[in-house]
Amino acid sequence: MSTTPRTSPPPSTLPIILAARFGHRRVLLHAGVIYSLSSLLLPLAPRVALTLILLVIGGLSSGTFYPLCLSFIARNLPVRLLPFGIAAYSMDLLGGAHVVQALEGFYMDHFSWHWLFWNQAILTLPMIFCVYVGIPATPKDQLVPKCGYSGVVFVCAALTMLYIALDQGERLDWYNNGLINGLLLAGTLLFVAGVIKRRVDPYPFLDFGYLKGRNIMILALLLVAVRVLLLRSATIIPLFLEALHQYRPPETGHLLLLSLIPYLIGLPLVAHMMRWLHVRWVLFIGFSVVALVSFYDAHTLSTWIGNDFITQQMIGSVAICMALVGTMAGIVFEGLLTGAYRNRAGAYAQGAFFQVARLFGSVAGASALRRFILVREHFWQTKLVAGLAAAWPFGERVAYLGVALSPQAAGPLQRPEIATGLLAKSVAEQSLTLAIDDSFMLLAWISVVSLVAVGLMTPIPLPHRLPGAVPDPPPRPEPVKS
Repeated sequence: MSTTPRTSPPPSTLPIILAARFGHRRVLLHAGVIYSLSSLLLPLAPRVALTLILLVIGGLSSGTFYPLCLSFIARNLPVRLLPFGIAAYSMDLLGGAHVVQALEGFYMDHFSWHWLFWNQAILTLPMIFCVYVGIPATPKDQLVPKCGYSGVVFVCAALTMLYIALDQGERLDWYNNGLINGLLLAGTLLFVAGVIKRRVDPYPFLDFGYLKGRNIMILALLLVAVRVLLLRSATIIPLFLEALHQYRPPETGHLLLLSLIPYLIGLPLVAHMMRWLHVRWVLFIGFSVVALVSFYDAHTLSTWIGNDFITQQMIGSVAICMALVGTMAGIVFEGLLTGAYRNRAGAYAQGAFFQVARLFGSVAGASALRRFILVREHFWQTKLVAGLAAAWPFGERVAYLGVALSPQAAGPLQRPEIATGLLAKSVAEQSLTLAIDDSFMLLAWISVVSLVAVGLMTPIPLPHRLPGAVPDPPPRPEPVKS
């Protein structure tokens, strides 16, 4: 698994507030500079406390790009180009984790851990240039004037505490830890306080009335499902290969890099298909293929290595492209249909809602999956050990192995210990393999539930039928033949 320290993004309400008050361009330029400087200085920090402070600063600054770039795409690209803008935006969500795995191993083998952060500082510079060239300044008359932000601060603090509790819950044993209980309680109370504050003093830059549609709730559920399905490549396969076959990050990174090929081909292809194929059909095909691939992987054997996952990885990557682009396109298209993206307050509210769903879907899914694998591994260990005596005489097996291993033993007393150790290792390997199989089966059923949700959606028009779309020019009349 990746050992790169993570810079957690902020609750997505905060970047929305800053953009409403100061404009997208100004916020992104300042955030890019801050992130580049923090990444540059982080490896040079002399103390752990300063390192943690720089990580927090880096997370707060980098987290502005996700919600603000998507809202800029939705509001400024021509409707006919929206699927391609969404596909480009999705490339980071899909390929980022795979590239990080490979780069981490490369830097650790050939340079030093410092480059894990200096690489980010360097890559941020062209991002700053793109923002400077591509995003115009927001006119002052479109910016929100100064107003009370106490309710939003309550919500931001609440989401931060809940995010930390979900992220660290498995490591700290959930409800048996006072810190996790305190974070959950304080986050819940602050969230309630923020809701009450909004009821008393509504914010002029957030209009949550655009979140009442059925499709909006279903698309939020699908976004969470996609984030969980992405754990197939980010968590399950690396865990299996590292635990059973001692793969190192460079080796798992090379396997995951192969997924970039179907991403690079599939994303523009899916964007082009959406000119004629409705969102629901794109989602149906994507989740169906992911379900089939996950059902196949649910029969993984302990002898499988990286090459045994390549075919499923390639097919599953194209299907994930369809599921993610279809979900993101559905979100943007619904914003255009409801008029949310023609209204800044609606665009900000919808953007904040879906980014919070994305963040919490990711952290909750990862935490729940880790817990699920641990519980299923313990279950299978208990079941396999309980069935050893019933399957074949355990004592005879140990004695047989002891005789066979006598050349490697220091003496007769060590023979049964070596045999018992080998059997225990075999049980542990099979238990983890069965737990991994169960996790793939879980992803398959999540895909099936997603298909049911897709069936409950109301139709979403094609891009050229959306509000604001420029109609296709009429065909030229054929010249009359004399």
